[in-house]
Amino acid sequence: MAILHYTLGLPPERNGGSLLYAYSLMLEQQKTHQVFALTCGDTLFRKCKSKIKASKNILGVNVYKLSNPLTPTLIYGTSNPIQQHRDIVIDYDSIRSFIIDNNIKIMHLHTLMGLHKDIVEFIKNHGVTIIYTTHDFHGVCPHYNLINYHGELCDKQDSKTCACCNNHEPSDLFLRIVNSPLFHLVKKSGALKFLNRNVISSNSFNVKKTINNVTKEVIDRYEDLIKYYRDYFLLIDKFHFNSSQTQEVFNRFIPDINGEVIPIVTKGISDKRKPLSNEIVIKLGFIGSINEYKGFPMLKQTVLELEKEGFNNFKILVYGSSKIGMDEDTTIIQYQPPYKYSQLSEILYHLDGTLVPSKWYETFSLVTLESLAHGRPVIVSDHVGAKDIVYEYNPNFIFSSQSELKNILKSILLNPKILIKENEKILSQPWKFSMEKHSQDIFSFYYS
Repeated sequence: MAILHYTLGLPPERNGGSLLYAYSLMLEQQKTHQVFALTCGDTLFRKCKSKIKASKNILGVNVYKLSNPLTPTLIYGTSNPIQQHRDIVIDYDSIRSFIIDNNIKIMHLHTLMGLHKDIVEFIKNHGVTIIYTTHDFHGVCPHYNLINYHGELCDKQDSKTCACCNNHEPSDLFLRIVNSPLFHLVKKSGALKFLNRNVISSNSFNVKKTINNVTKEVIDRYEDLIKYYRDYFLLIDKFHFNSSQTQEVFNRFIPDINGEVIPIVTKGISDKRKPLSNEIVIKLGFIGSINEYKGFPMLKQTVLELEKEGFNNFKILVYGSSKIGMDEDTTIIQYQPPYKYSQLSEILYHLDGTLVPSKWYETFSLVTLESLAHGRPVIVSDHVGAKDIVYEYNPNFIFSSQSELKNILKSILLNPKILIKENEKILSQPWKFSMEKHSQDIFSFYYS
């Protein structure tokens, strides 16, 4: 039996938690099965048919590219919904030959971006089981994060709301450019560092937007897109939910879907737990983008309130921001230089705990699992999928409002031994996450 994984790309050409997970799973599965990777091809040029083309072999994984894909929206929305399900010329003969010649029995999707529904339907009709791991809410939300233009969480699919949310999103041409191999090559050189940071900031992360009037024609286009993805989801035989929260959200929008919750892990996450030492100044880490949907503004406001109340025995070290140095409003928050994944263990051992205060429904949070794997306590919002794991250690480290976050931090600052005791609890329990075990769980899921 052969397994075909579809993902936008593979490290180091593309980065991100879902890509690292997909790659890790492929490497583990190829020890016992034949594994193929299908990645999104060049989005800039559209002259050829959409077909599966051989690319390279990476550590036993045969990598192929999908030519003439749809345009992935990445961390953006789409101002042109028609392009997300445009008619394309598909080379069905080449796809049929690929499926039959390689005896593909499982197609495991790690995203729907770039992959036309008609291709998946054709493959399914050839007896292939379709699996989908829910790394985000693309397909449910054209803006992928279920936060509307008011900065609030969406609770229903509504074409007018979708039209308003995506009113100022990038054009299809922009998305084709930032998805192209040429762009990634230039980006790696550092030449686009300033431009990329500001383009991303202005187009995607300013949650509250000024909305112009949208026409019925535009609203109807988003209604067509919603219907397209509803039909797409019907093609999926089994949903692999990476958290109970993700399952609950998907069930809210797509009732009666077949799936199972299996927490994810990557090849770099293993048992590296170490004890904490008593520190005079508590160092808590925030790892990720400092955007509203990631909860950083709420965290900063909480820090300012605590500082005003006289608490100054702590530091918030921020990793992943484009800023470096002290925050302009408080010396408690310090922005650290860019880091590589190989430096993450050193960073986590330097911390007394981490904070994941996400405002959006974060499907999982590998940062949470990484922190626990190093023995570091984690404080998470109840919108973080990995709260399932945090709950097993300490339900009191899960908050649902800014006031609750403030109370948790205040209790720690008044009694820092809380973190020491939490660390001891983490160290005392068996570590149950590994890529080998996870791969076995996924195989059982395939066959169930």
